[in-house]
Amino acid sequence: MSFLYQKNTLKIFIFFVCATLQGCAVVGSVLIPLESIDSPSGKYNIGTQVYFWTDSSRSEVYTTDPTDYRELMVQIWYPAEGGKNYQRAPHITFPKKSISSIAKTAGLPTSFGSHGTQLVSNSVFGLSPIQNEKFPLILFSHGDGGLLTQNTSQVEELVSNGYIVIACNHTYNASITFDKDGNPIPYKQNVSWNEQAQYHKKYYTNHLINYRYQDLAFLLQTLKQNNLNDGSVNPFKNNIDFENVGAMGHSMGGGTTYIAMLKNNEVKAGVALDGWFFGLLNEDAQTNTKKPFLHIGQEQFLDKDIEGDINFSKDGKINFDIYNTILATNKESYGVYIKNSLHYSYTDMKLIYNQNAPLALPLDSLGEVDKKIVDQVMDKTVLDFFNYSLKGQPFNIKNNDTYNNQVIYNIHP
Repeated sequence: MSFLYQKNTLKIFIFFVCATLQGCAVVGSVLIPLESIDSPSGKYNIGTQVYFWTDSSRSEVYTTDPTDYRELMVQIWYPAEGGKNYQRAPHITFPKKSISSIAKTAGLPTSFGSHGTQLVSNSVFGLSPIQNEKFPLILFSHGDGGLLTQNTSQVEELVSNGYIVIACNHTYNASITFDKDGNPIPYKQNVSWNEQAQYHKKYYTNHLINYRYQDLAFLLQTLKQNNLNDGSVNPFKNNIDFENVGAMGHSMGGGTTYIAMLKNNEVKAGVALDGWFFGLLNEDAQTNTKKPFLHIGQEQFLDKDIEGDINFSKDGKINFDIYNTILATNKESYGVYIKNSLHYSYTDMKLIYNQNAPLALPLDSLGEVDKKIVDQVMDKTVLDFFNYSLKGQPFNIKNNDTYNNQVIYNIHP
């Protein structure tokens, strides 16, 4: 695997698990026990829909076909009518195809990880959006090698409390995605960028996060139309408060979020989860967005000499410096630092893995921190931050629970 762009997110975890098991689904369910995420706190039921949209204004840079336009698998979550006692949507969209495709890519039996298909979310496919209410919109960006559903816990917490969230698999930059015909599209790198990155890594990583940002901008513009990209009537337009749009992302998705804050006047606030900011140019980091920014991450973001798994490498030290430049420059920034957490602690992987099961493998990559602390800190802080920045509610981050000094809350600069 290449580490040219960042410390790849869920892709590393997925292939680590694959390489560890090398066996059947029964063994997998014992050694890698999984459980569904908890229910969110809000009053709204959650509906969800999946779409396949094509941005005909952009050629696909990952292929050589000049007629190939950027195609995205898109999922949207929204406050919905009804849904009580309905069958809940799977946690991973198209779970059988996704898990078997990942296993096949790793050269393992397609039955590997089949118990993961049993994981469910708290959303229901196809419910009607609530009428006569408007909700702020959040654009979500996954990490390099991640998935659009990788932070479903935070997504559902927001939606249940009156937000609409939209995400896409960044095609070829997600661990797996699908086209409209159901064909799997695995992760791969842009060959030209990859070769050039050997010599100009930062410059070409910047190309990548800007390309990913264009995905988010396309989602936003599509939702503002009367008809969706597939020609169907847009059922969400009248429910979205387009005056209050935020962005959120994990790892490279955090860097993508910051680009969105810099480049898009419609994006009013941003959240990064254990962010990978390496791709930001110096002028990006040194520009005051004049917008609220929240970062939640491991304690190594406070001090790169603290044990962690993101800021220890040569590129990681650059990531650390860029992050601190952002905090010094952006005039409304907040930092939350969770002790004994690692990069995957800030995804649903931490939440769905039952590390206390009798024969569970000790996956150190998830961090030693109690997953309940991570879940509660992320859900509450993200919700409170967007309630403040997009709904005008108070935000007193210093009053938040430190869980016996395991969590540090800072206001920057």
